[in-house]
Amino acid sequence: MLRKKGILIAGLIASVLMIGSGVLIRIYFAEAAQKLLSEMTDMGVVMEDIEFRYSPLPSLRIHNLQVQTGPDTVRVPLLEIYPDIPSLLSGEIKLKHVVLNDPDLRAAAHRESGESSGTVQLPAVFPDRLDVVSGRVQLTNGYEAAPLTVSASMEKENQGFAFNVRSATIAELGFKFSGRLDMASTSPLKLDLQATECAIDPASFLGFLTGFGYMANNTIPELADAGKFETKNLDFSVDSGAGTMALKAGELMLDTTSGKNLSLRMGQGGSMEISLDEAQLDAGQLFAMAGKSERGRNATMNLCQSAKLKSIEPKGTLIIKSLSLFAPGGKSSKLSGKMTVSGKDLVLVLESIEGRKQELSISDIDADVELKDGKPVVSVRKFNLASATGGNLNMQASLGFPFDMRDVRFKAEASDFSLFDYLITCEAEKKNPFQTQFDTRLTYKDTAVAASGKFNNPRTHSGTYEAQLKSLSIRKAGGEKVLGDQSAQQAAQAEPFDFGPLLGRTLSGKASIRSFYYNDWPFSDVAIYLQGGKSRAVIKASGRLFHLNLTADVVLAQDQLAAQCNVKGRGTSLPSLIACFAKDLSVSLRGQIFMNANVFVQGGSPAALAESVRGDATVKVDRLQIFNLANLDPRLGFFIDLLDAVSMSPHAGEGLSFDTANLRAVMDGRKLLINSFNFNGRLLQAWGGGMYSLQDKHLKLDGEVRSVLGTVNSFNVDRKLKS
Repeated sequence: MLRKKGILIAGLIASVLMIGSGVLIRIYFAEAAQKLLSEMTDMGVVMEDIEFRYSPLPSLRIHNLQVQTGPDTVRVPLLEIYPDIPSLLSGEIKLKHVVLNDPDLRAAAHRESGESSGTVQLPAVFPDRLDVVSGRVQLTNGYEAAPLTVSASMEKENQGFAFNVRSATIAELGFKFSGRLDMASTSPLKLDLQATECAIDPASFLGFLTGFGYMANNTIPELADAGKFETKNLDFSVDSGAGTMALKAGELMLDTTSGKNLSLRMGQGGSMEISLDEAQLDAGQLFAMAGKSERGRNATMNLCQSAKLKSIEPKGTLIIKSLSLFAPGGKSSKLSGKMTVSGKDLVLVLESIEGRKQELSISDIDADVELKDGKPVVSVRKFNLASATGGNLNMQASLGFPFDMRDVRFKAEASDFSLFDYLITCEAEKKNPFQTQFDTRLTYKDTAVAASGKFNNPRTHSGTYEAQLKSLSIRKAGGEKVLGDQSAQQAAQAEPFDFGPLLGRTLSGKASIRSFYYNDWPFSDVAIYLQGGKSRAVIKASGRLFHLNLTADVVLAQDQLAAQCNVKGRGTSLPSLIACFAKDLSVSLRGQIFMNANVFVQGGSPAALAESVRGDATVKVDRLQIFNLANLDPRLGFFIDLLDAVSMSPHAGEGLSFDTANLRAVMDGRKLLINSFNFNGRLLQAWGGGMYSLQDKHLKLDGEVRSVLGTVNSFNVDRKLKS
């Protein structure tokens, strides 16, 4: 019984306390609300309607609140205020929670001199927690941008606001994030942002950087065309008054490019510091982005033209590590710093002018790039390039830009490296500013070129390039011709010249070649001099073919070639000279040849040059001997015709000899017009004239022959000689 009475008494006391507390809360809440509204009115706050609520918790609802302070305006359609109940019971006004629904803040982006600062000053009754639902912040006074929209929870700080943001969009920056935003001032703009995740609109962020003077408009316009730009663990701060901006990101993603630990500090006027632990860039996307600018398109076009390619397409991943760059700012601000570059699954897809494609794989690359006042210096420790059709290229190099060959150092080795119709094997090394040593073999279709020696750079910019070759060999493979080959040769012969790469700039050079083979032609002591200009180039060449001295003067225009050549020689071995044209004929002949010939050519294609040939030649052979007449090669068959004219028949092992043989001829296009020939020997003497067609290899001779008996008979030769 006593227990039931105790419970009843306790319940009555609790009810009395609750009713009393409710009455006290209503009394104190009404007094606190009146005091708060009075303070707000003194602060210039305008309110349209006020509503008291006591259930479920005491609250104050204010409709269409507006605050005007100088150029700044705040409008809140609905403001909900929740007091701190323990403080309320003690008579103290303390707000626990305030909710702003659809607030709209307009603040000046720039202050005039004398205006009060935009630093956010909080009233003493500012709540411990403030929620903003769909808020808007609009910077005015000459700054054109979409408003900042934010939904957030705000915590009271000593000065300014600290937003724990659930979802916010800052259109001026292009940021969409969740995290913490500290705003100390609206004008000048001072804010700090820490976001676990933040999506950035590249075009808007670039507009912010250029609009506030952190970057010039033409610095990286390609960034605006990027699609996805996301960061994690972002720490961003900006102070427009001090003209500083700082951005740190633990991770970032720009389209398919990713990075780690980015740090960026920028100042108005172009000053910048940037560091990055690692970035993985999609080579294809980077190349496509560069191609969107005129500068990038021109660089690609020039590269393709110089390499005779239709297009270049990179694939794979380019890796940048330990990047550190800075620029001091100002009108002549240029980047300085360094980075390490490597790659993963890098491939170059090359397309020839004819539409053929080939892949080159960069299996190993390790390089350092250092920038000094905007000029890069590249040091390549390892570089391996493998061709999909066979062979590889290994290289180490150091070079700078603008490119100066004297500053380049490299060592390269290629082994049967295949590129379209080319096959390259070479070793080359440049250890000092002025000399490159090389040993190269190049095969192009049926032509093989081998060269070894040194290449010397000029010691001054106006100096002469010089090549000193130990040996040079150019050989063209033989083989039977088919109809398709003949058509292709005719097309190649008609293709016009293009000497543009040699023209347009002042260029001088010289080459000395100790031994030079062109097929079976063994030239020696060859010297070549080149002088190039804007509209034409002049080449002077000299050399020796056995005991024959050769000189040539050549003038090149854009699509024209003119040349004058001279050949002089005394006592050259006839078999050796004949062997240059046909080795099998050299075994049938002996003698010493003396020659003097002058030739002039001019034209815009190989075919035109052949048709333009004009010149004359005088040839003398001493002690001419022809062996084994019974089995003589048909190409020397006219000697048999001489014997037939005087009724002489050759026998096995017999030969024919002349003390002297002379020939005078004129060259006219593809024809050799023989003005006269004369053979003087003990058994026979012959003389006459004729014509030889170089194109058809057709020989026609008319003359007379005198035997040892003194009889004179006429003869004629009409032979088509085999190749």
